[in-house]
Amino acid sequence: MWLRRLGKAEEFLSGLLFVSGVLVSLYAVIMRYIFNMPPAWSLEIFEFLMVWSVFIGFAIALRSNHHIVVDLLYDKLSYPVKRFVSTLSNLIGAGYSIFMTITGIKMIALAYEQKIVTIDVGIPIWITYVIMPVGMALMALYFFVKAFKAIKGDREEIMGHIDHEQYLKETQGKGGLGV
Repeated sequence: MWLRRLGKAEEFLSGLLFVSGVLVSLYAVIMRYIFNMPPAWSLEIFEFLMVWSVFIGFAIALRSNHHIVVDLLYDKLSYPVKRFVSTLSNLIGAGYSIFMTITGIKMIALAYEQKIVTIDVGIPIWITYVIMPVGMALMALYFFVKAFKAIKGDREEIMGHIDHEQYLKETQGKGGLGV
């Protein structure tokens, strides 16, 4: 239940940040090319908003299995081996995400000590770095959830994707791409 609420909050926040970034970019384009008064701050804010949106989007993609998968070899494995590989790969992903979370926290602490601010707006740089440990902690959480499901033998977690041939069969006659 709480994971579902977290997912909704992530989607809302990521969408809000993305739309805000697009609006800032649109404002900058209008000011630059129509009024010939480019706002100096717009690129800095745009980058801040988009990076935050993307880092949250990483976790969303992982949670909903919308990430890039190379499964040429994986498809050929037996179910028990797929279960093991899925568990192991998710635990490795969680370990990497934890490492990046810790590294992000160290990066924030250093930036806080140095009291560096952004050039145009003057935002303390440590604030812009906060998204790294937040995004990586979310990814670690989802990697652990996926590893737990794989350990339990959750068939959807282990076999969750539809292979290309099955997709073509399902879409033939339904106006899909099946040829």
